[in-house]
Amino acid sequence: MTLLGDLVSLHQVDCQVRALRGRLDTAERHYATQERQRKDVAARIEEVRSQIRQHQATAANLEAEGGSVKMRIDQFRGQLNLATNPKQYAALLNELKTMQAQRDEFDGLALAQLQKSEELQGRLADLDTKVAERAAVCAAARREIETCRGEVGARLGELDRERTGASAKIPSRELDIFDRVADLYDGEAMAELVAVDAKRREYVCGACNMELPPDKYATLASNANVVVICTSCHRILYIPQVGNAVA
Repeated sequence: MTLLGDLVSLHQVDCQVRALRGRLDTAERHYATQERQRKDVAARIEEVRSQIRQHQATAANLEAEGGSVKMRIDQFRGQLNLATNPKQYAALLNELKTMQAQRDEFDGLALAQLQKSEELQGRLADLDTKVAERAAVCAAARREIETCRGEVGARLGELDRERTGASAKIPSRELDIFDRVADLYDGEAMAELVAVDAKRREYVCGACNMELPPDKYATLASNANVVVICTSCHRILYIPQVGNAVA
C-alpha cells in the first residue's frame, strides 16, 4: 500500500467516525439548548410568582391602611353627631372629608395592585404551558441522546479501533498534516485532483475547484508516496486511478 493509499483509507474511516460523533454531538447540543430554554422559562415563572406575591402583599397592606382610616371615619361620624356648635361641626366635617379621600386613595391603590396581580396570573398560566412544552421537548431530546448512544456506541468503538490502526501506518509528519486539515474541514482532509483537460494540462482541486499547477499532477502521477497539498484549500490531493492510491 502506498502512502496516499494509506491516507485515503484513514480518510474513509475518519469520515465515518466524525459522522457518528457528529450525530451524537448534534443530539447533545439539541438537548442542551432545549434544557437551557426550559430553565429560562422556569426562572421567568419564579420571577412572576415573586412579583405576584409582592403585589398581593402590597394590596393587603393598603387594604389594612384603608381599614384603619375607615375606623377613624366611623369615630369622626360619631363625634360629628355630637358637635355642639357650627365651628366644631365644620372642623369635624373637613377632617372627615380628608379621611374619606385618603381611604379612597388607599382603596384605589390596593385595587391597582390586585389588577396587576391578576395580569401576572394570566402571564403565569402562559409560562406554565410553555415550561410544560419545553419539558416534553427536553424529554424527547434526552431519549434521542440515549438512542444515538445505543445505535452508534458499538460501531463508534469499532471505527475508533480501525482509525487507530490506519493512523499507525502514516508517518508522524504526514499524520499531523492530515489531522490538522481534517479538523479544519470537519473530516474532509483529502480531495481528488481532477484533470479538466489533460492535453492542456488544466487541473483543479475536487474540493475547492481552484486551478492547480500542472506540476502537482505530475508529482502525484509519478509518486504515490508523497503528500501534495492544494495551494488554495490545503487539502491533501490524490489521484484515485494512480498506483495504489485507493484501498
